[in-house]
Amino acid sequence: MAIITDITLQSKNIDRVNLFVDGKFYAGVSRIAVYNHKLAVGTEIDESTLDKVIFDSDKDKAFDYALTYISRYTPTEKILKNKLYEKGYGKMIVEYTLDKCKKYGYIDDKEYARSYVSLNSAVKGKNRLRAELKAKGVADAYIDKALEGLKQGATCSEVAKKHSKNADVHDPKYRAKLIRFLQYRGYEWEDISQALSVLKIVDDGFEGNGE
Repeated sequence: MAIITDITLQSKNIDRVNLFVDGKFYAGVSRIAVYNHKLAVGTEIDESTLDKVIFDSDKDKAFDYALTYISRYTPTEKILKNKLYEKGYGKMIVEYTLDKCKKYGYIDDKEYARSYVSLNSAVKGKNRLRAELKAKGVADAYIDKALEGLKQGATCSEVAKKHSKNADVHDPKYRAKLIRFLQYRGYEWEDISQALSVLKIVDDGFEGNGE
C-alpha cells in the first residue's frame, strides 16, 4: 500500500491538483476524481485504485477539453472524436466523452446537417453540400433529411447571374468557366442547364450535347 503525502492545487488550473504519493509527485488529476475517491493526505491507497483515479481524471479532463472546443466551434461527432485522439486520449476515454456530449446535446449530427444546409444552400449545390457533410462524418440518413425538399434550380440561376455580371456571356471560354464554377459549387447539370438558359447563353446545339 502507498500513502498520499500531499495534494496541491495546480497554479494554472484550479480544477486540477498535483497528487503526491510516498513523498513523490505521482500525477496531475482532477479535483472531482479526488473528491469521488475520497482522497486526502494520509490516505492509504493501492495501485489499482490509483490507476482508477487516473482513468477517471482523464475522463474529466477529456470532457472539459470537449466543452472548451465546442464553445469555440460547432463540431460533428467525427471532428470532435479526431480532436480527442489528437490530444492523446484512448478509445475508452474518447467514447465516454462523445457519449456524454451527445447525452447533453452538445453534439448533434442531425441538427448540424440541417443547420449546415440552411446556412450554405444559397451558395452551394446539393452535391457539394453532401460531399462536405460526408467528409465531416455526418451519416447519410441525416444528410438526406437535411437536403430533403431543397430547391437548387433558382439558386443556381442566381449564382450564375451574379458570376456573369459584366462578363461576355456569349464567349465560349466564359461559358466553360461558368460551368466549371457551378460544378465546383456542387450544382447538378439540370440546374446548371437551367441557369444557362436563364442567361440565354445555351444554344440548341450546346443544350443538346450528350443526349
